[in-house]
Amino acid sequence: MSRPISKSKRQSERKKNASESLLFLSKILDEDNFTRPILSDSVARSILRLGKRHGVRISPKIYQKICRKCHVYLVPGKNSRIRISNGFILNTCITCNRIYRFSLDKNR
Repeated sequence: MSRPISKSKRQSERKKNASESLLFLSKILDEDNFTRPILSDSVARSILRLGKRHGVRISPKIYQKICRKCHVYLVPGKNSRIRISNGFILNTCITCNRIYRFSLDKNR
């Protein structure tokens, strides 16, 4: 009889598979350039769902491009508005009017 797989090994394997899936989905978002908005929004929802279900963090670059209220992929000029004010980048989702504030890093 074979030995059962330990819980920690299953969890680490599950997280590894989830992080590979996140990388694949983020590549789709980078390459799509909002030519197919339905696909972009679907991929954005899948990225958020995978991150929550498996406890895998999304890269900050991708995380800032997804609206956490209506789960759409934010593209400046198409469905989001970008403003710079008082040392912050204000990213407004036009779909749900949610405002995201990111600090301007002086070192960059």
